Amino acid sequence: MRTLYLDAFSGISGDMFIGALLDLGVDFDRFQSELAQLHVSDYQLHNERLAKNSIYGTSFDVVLNHEKDHGFIEHHDHHHHHDVRHLSDICSLINASGLSEKIKKQSIAVFTEIAKAEAAVHQMPLADVHFHEVGAMDSIVDIVGCFVALDLLGVDDVRASALSDGSGFIQVAHGQMPVPVPAVMQMRIGTNIPIKQRTDVQTELITPTGMGLVKEIVSHFGSIPEDAILLKTGYGFGKRETGSFNALRALLFDTKKSRQTVNTDHDAVLLIEANLDDQGGESLGFAMDLLVDAGALDVFFTPIYMKKNRPACKLSVLCAPEERDTFVNLLLRHTATIGVRYQLMRRSIMKRQFKKVETKYGTIRVKIASRNGVVKQTAEYDDCAHAARVHKVSLADVEREVQLQLAKLENQ
Repeated sequence: MRTLYLDAFSGISGDMFIGALLDLGVDFDRFQSELAQLHVSDYQLHNERLAKNSIYGTSFDVVLNHEKDHGFIEHHDHHHHHDVRHLSDICSLINASGLSEKIKKQSIAVFTEIAKAEAAVHQMPLADVHFHEVGAMDSIVDIVGCFVALDLLGVDDVRASALSDGSGFIQVAHGQMPVPVPAVMQMRIGTNIPIKQRTDVQTELITPTGMGLVKEIVSHFGSIPEDAILLKTGYGFGKRETGSFNALRALLFDTKKSRQTVNTDHDAVLLIEANLDDQGGESLGFAMDLLVDAGALDVFFTPIYMKKNRPACKLSVLCAPEERDTFVNLLLRHTATIGVRYQLMRRSIMKRQFKKVETKYGTIRVKIASRNGVVKQTAEYDDCAHAARVHKVSLADVEREVQLQLAKLENQ
């Protein structure tokens, strides 16, 4: 299970979010190709990897080919308005695209949130809300692009820190607005989204698009995950000069222990088991998924016969010894058993490291296991499966490509 954690110490906007995901490894060419399914033109996408405060990250921008005038709601220093659109116009444009139904639904949900907020702030019917700069083509590309990039990264869950915003006032087409801007505060109503104001920053850090994204995708607010494997860190740079480091940090985690580097050739695991003869297959599958998502080293079923020749299955869970209570509680809660048994087991294992291999289907992680001169290299299934789905090829095609690139690296 891949978890994306947004460390919003300097707020969040659409371009910062996309920049951070590109920095995490989203293929830019594939990203552009997916966005082309919007069937609109007259814009260019720019991304640049650069350093700020000696920290490297990615700056992303949408530039219209006929830019002239400044807009007023989103990213005031680089977005512009040419067309006035209503929510229905934007929904029609997105629904007519070739994007997946999931991306369409998520994108429309963000625009709807922004429209509702503007309608409440300006005391007008939802249908009458004019999307000036937010509804212009650059922001449509921004918002849709956020969900395209998220999908390409293969994220299962998104969490976030408390959001930081600036203070003071900003000057827009309608005059001065307080920070956080009214639309952002309106979207916060009825939620538990935590916002901390920074008195050292006298400008806006959370844009309406950023707030809309947070409402749509973030499942939990809190500290950085403690028990997951950190895969990669990315930074998406903002365009404003805030007087401090203006970036969104994105952390990509995996709860699977199989992704963890192992530097020893022996360890101990706990085997927890329960015999089940009165539980259906669907609920057993659901329990297995929960156990895997919780970080079990392995989960498996064994067909058995119990007393009175009743057919049943034995559910076995391998986990770290210190995680006993976590998995015992999960078994008692999500299976029909009223008790479990467990034993500590010693293992001889291979040391495990990972490397990344560049292929025509993108970057694929390869697991390298070694012990006493024996070396095994295996492409990560999840990476191969994701690449196969994205590029519409077979899993075998991706695996063959990985083996080809590994062979080339060995011959160099």
